[in-house]
Amino acid sequence: MIRLYDNDNECEIGPITEAQLDFLQEQLVEDAIDAYTFDLSPGSIDSLEMNGGETELVAMLRKSIGSRASMEVRYELD
Repeated sequence: MIRLYDNDNECEIGPITEAQLDFLQEQLVEDAIDAYTFDLSPGSIDSLEMNGGETELVAMLRKSIGSRASMEVRYELD
């Protein structure tokens, strides 16, 4: 299983599938901080949605970012 975490507060965002991780890596290549971490903004989440991101994934990221201008998201493999 793959889990997303908010690096700012160390809270788990939620589990994602391998296909969702592949999508994030493909779409956020320019926002990658390192191999496991992405910098997300509301605009990048909008872009994920416009490029075919699953509704569930987009909603989870929007809920996690809340009113912040950006957040660092990392993934870990169980």
